[in-house]
Amino acid sequence: MKKVLIANRGEIATRVIRACHELGLQTVAIYAKEDEFSVHRFKADEAYLVGEGDAPIAAYLDIEDIIRIAKENHVDAIHPGYGFLSENATFARRVAEEGMIFIGPTPEQLEMFGDKITAKQVAQDAGVQTIPSTLHPVTSLNEALQFTQKYGFPIMIKAAMGGGGRGMRIVHEASELQEAFDRARSEAQQSFGDDEIYLEKFIAHPKHIEVQILGDSHGNVMHLFERDCSVQRRNQKVIEFAPAVSLPIELRQKICDAAVDLMKSVHYLNAATVEFLVEGDQFYFMEVNPRVQVEHTVTEMITEIDIVHAQIKIAQGGDLFEDLHLPHQDALTYKGAAIQCRVTTEDPANDFMPDTGRIETYRSPGGNGVRLDAGNTYSGAVVTPYFDSLLVKACVVARNFKAAVHKMHRVLVEFDIRGVKTNIPFMLNVIDNPTFQAGEANTRFIDNTPSLFKFPDDTQQEDKMLKYIGNVTVNGFADVAQHSKKYYPDVEFEDNFKPMAKDIVTAKDVLDSKGVRGLQSWLLAQKQVLLTDTTMRDAHQSLFATRMRTKDMLAVAQASQKALPQLFSYEMWGGATFDVAYRFLNENPWDRLKKLRTAMPRTLFQMLFRGSNAVGYQNYPDNVIREFILEAAKSGIDVFRIFDSLNWIPQMEKSIQAVKETGKVAEATICYTGDIMDPNRQKYNLAYYRQLALDLQSTGADIIAIKDMAGVLKPEAAYELVSTLKDALDIPVHLHTHDTTGNGIFTYARAVEAGVDVVDVAASALSGTTSQPSMSSLYYALAHNDRQPNVNIDNVEAINRYWQGIRPYYQDFSNGMTGPQTDIYQTQMPGGQYSNLQQQAKAMGLGDRWEEVKDMYATVNDMFGDIIKVTPSSKVVGDMALFMMENHLTPDDVYDHGDKLDFPDSVINFFAGNIGQPVGGFPKKLQKIILKKRKPLTVRPGSLAKPADFEAVKQELAPLIGHEPNHQEVLSYILYPKVFLDYIKQHKQYGHVSLLDTPTFFQGMRLGETVNIELARGKVMILKLNQISDPDVDGIRTLYFSINGQNQEITVKDNAIHQTASSTRKAEPTNENEVGATMSGSVLKLLVKKGDTVKKGQPLLVTEAMKMETTIQAPESGVIEHTYVSAGDVIQTDDLLLEITPK
Repeated sequence: MKKVLIANRGEIATRVIRACHELGLQTVAIYAKEDEFSVHRFKADEAYLVGEGDAPIAAYLDIEDIIRIAKENHVDAIHPGYGFLSENATFARRVAEEGMIFIGPTPEQLEMFGDKITAKQVAQDAGVQTIPSTLHPVTSLNEALQFTQKYGFPIMIKAAMGGGGRGMRIVHEASELQEAFDRARSEAQQSFGDDEIYLEKFIAHPKHIEVQILGDSHGNVMHLFERDCSVQRRNQKVIEFAPAVSLPIELRQKICDAAVDLMKSVHYLNAATVEFLVEGDQFYFMEVNPRVQVEHTVTEMITEIDIVHAQIKIAQGGDLFEDLHLPHQDALTYKGAAIQCRVTTEDPANDFMPDTGRIETYRSPGGNGVRLDAGNTYSGAVVTPYFDSLLVKACVVARNFKAAVHKMHRVLVEFDIRGVKTNIPFMLNVIDNPTFQAGEANTRFIDNTPSLFKFPDDTQQEDKMLKYIGNVTVNGFADVAQHSKKYYPDVEFEDNFKPMAKDIVTAKDVLDSKGVRGLQSWLLAQKQVLLTDTTMRDAHQSLFATRMRTKDMLAVAQASQKALPQLFSYEMWGGATFDVAYRFLNENPWDRLKKLRTAMPRTLFQMLFRGSNAVGYQNYPDNVIREFILEAAKSGIDVFRIFDSLNWIPQMEKSIQAVKETGKVAEATICYTGDIMDPNRQKYNLAYYRQLALDLQSTGADIIAIKDMAGVLKPEAAYELVSTLKDALDIPVHLHTHDTTGNGIFTYARAVEAGVDVVDVAASALSGTTSQPSMSSLYYALAHNDRQPNVNIDNVEAINRYWQGIRPYYQDFSNGMTGPQTDIYQTQMPGGQYSNLQQQAKAMGLGDRWEEVKDMYATVNDMFGDIIKVTPSSKVVGDMALFMMENHLTPDDVYDHGDKLDFPDSVINFFAGNIGQPVGGFPKKLQKIILKKRKPLTVRPGSLAKPADFEAVKQELAPLIGHEPNHQEVLSYILYPKVFLDYIKQHKQYGHVSLLDTPTFFQGMRLGETVNIELARGKVMILKLNQISDPDVDGIRTLYFSINGQNQEITVKDNAIHQTASSTRKAEPTNENEVGATMSGSVLKLLVKKGDTVKKGQPLLVTEAMKMETTIQAPESGVIEHTYVSAGDVIQTDDLLLEITPK
């Protein structure tokens, strides 16, 4: 024997090639066309294409073509490996007919053990106990029933020619028998070309033990001890080890002896395994695998016998003892324990679905006692769907099983495979399971251990993060156009503040020790005005669209508490921060609250709560409002600033009651609009606000807040309003304004003179214009005033320097306002809305018409009857303004043609009474136009809402997110179902991007830039972007990174190359049958299909543009003739969406 052809591929082909080379033999490989880059091809001395024109698997089953290649290249012997033709008697016979050696058993032995029924008879003849079974193929259901009457259930139906778990069915009762019988026969026919099946008694919880056998042509047969192959999934082995440590030595010896007796009885030739099921002290013959096994490695590692070498030498006629120099059976020993894990490209989180694609990174483990048998496993290799998903067999050996388990854990953790999913997380769960570690796992172990399928969400963390960075680098962040990343100097901030003095009592201390009444009394007794710092909430919401990340807050949180313990509170949650965290920042807002609370345990935390709208833009059931407040209070919120966007007390009552229930502070709010000093604007006069405050106090308010959301409260009006409220009320007054007009400090000075208890301020770097007035400016403005805030101004300035450093990171989201905007006195646009509405306008192509948008905002407010404007009512006005601008509408157009217009959903909901009743009621004419024939509500919407079934929602949500949701997740899903699910999807796709520094998060990386990413304490990833390729024809760019000095590539679709905007033609405005888009954006839902009959006014589809949803309704009754868009399509104004044939 000089030249051997390996009739296989991948890992086992490479294994055999290595053995041949070690024995001085030349090798010939074969490969299918789809396998042309397979490693085994290049390791062999020669390699030839097999089965040209065949399907990938069929190529390796093409007996005659394999014989042709062997003959043409003067091959002496053929090794079949495992799988494919390794157990095919016809193939073995053809090899022999052509004068070549088949490295394996005789054709007769392959036929004998290939038929499970014959094999079982052979075992019985050899005196080996078998599982009760049929001795002949079962051809009818009646025969199957007779077998169950004799032996009972459960039974196993098995294909006579089967293997690998195919053609097998477990039947537990008579009602399952017919279907299982038919399906097993069908599967056997499809898999093996033979539908013969047999039945056997099913052993419910056995161990699967197999014995390695070697037999030579001189009549010698020996075992190489046993292997435990019990860890199986769907009858396919996953992890194997040797020896079978949990079985008594005496039992193991009996099993090995039985295997030898069986194989001696047939004069077996070459390598095989005899497989048994073991339950208690009983063992039953199952089958013989007449070939080398995938798991032969672990036997080699404990016996130091090369099984493939032995196969080849036996085929050459060698004697086990004289030529192979193996010890005789009684002298054979083993050392230690070995484990094998099959690393595959299967996704255990997705029902082990095989994954395909390019291996972007492959880094393997190593060390003493580690063996890796790999196939096509290297960086750049492409995993195709054509072949087995095995990547590499990871094997370890150690002094004992416990040590081997620990070593295998280390090996699995050390693997770094990126680009395709692997089953490594699953195998780690198995290896770490106590049942496995005790060696006690049986064949039902995986099926009966659901904890094996719970995986940490940080798997492939670096890979996910890299994809995020690559996408932002190429495509920009969300609604910000891509641009080169700017350079920012490092923020130099050190927490050198002294710990709080022991005699300092914070507002949080008072609340926790004396309760709400104690806090009220303490607050009223303060000589100096107290401050609420809004930097972490309303300041950034107002300046740069709520985009501040938790990472930038946490960096200064502990220092802030130490530096400024005299502050009343920090407003750091609620408002738009809740949905923006999910929607844009890929953050969990509940986590933000938890982390900040941990960092600032002695600080009052305050949130903005929208009454019956919670932190959303619609009404929610009363029990949702209550549960949200209870959860927020439990998680760390102390002060709930509760407001209603229309100052309608019925919308605030339930929230106030819920806060009272928690023992936290209910700060009920007056939303200020108009001008109490203007005799011509008396809809909202001083008497109105005084009575509103008294009514709120009677409702249970602990503090009254004046919310001047647009910054229109003038200094003298502030003095009059605060003076009046202080005279009328028994509870503290808290003033909130925006510095949009530039009068904020003056307004506060007059309010302080009038006796206001608390005012809202922000760090100077995030103050002014649409934000709150500056904390330090107010301090200096009140110099020599008895009520000057009691704060350490040096500490104020030191904290501000930190905010100065991070402010530039958010420039892309800035509203662009550089100075006071006194036109706000006319538009009355809230400061918190200013930057958000500006971002919406930019996204819709109206950024260069911002002044017109502001004018339209004021016009819409007049049309609506001069309403209170704060989220969500301010959003209604903003949505209508953008809608009118986008569609070139005037107020007259709305009044004249409104019956044919599809107004934004928020506008329809407002006029339907879904967010409450405005002061003075709705303008009836406009309400009728907008609602068309819809009837408006006149009662509190929450009173009509069906209570949420939290348990039902939990059950609904669980399969959508892949785990059992906690109460916070249930609440988030109720408030923002699509936004929350999108967040979960993004989080799974990109991982913990909150670890990224802010410039990288928003802008990606510059060419040549290096960033350090702290993944965990003491664990840093050093990332460098080396190169970005030009796009290919599909718009795909390759980004070349180095991670910790090692190269890695990823591919990213450049969205600018192929725009995804819909290419449909525009709707013809004179053709009433054509329905066009009312605004630019995307299609959220398509509610109809071609051929549907629709009625006039029936919803057809829902579009979305920057949080603004619009329901397009049928302009007339008819039949849907054609749909031009699908959910997710990007659309432009007037794009043709649907055609309707009138009916």
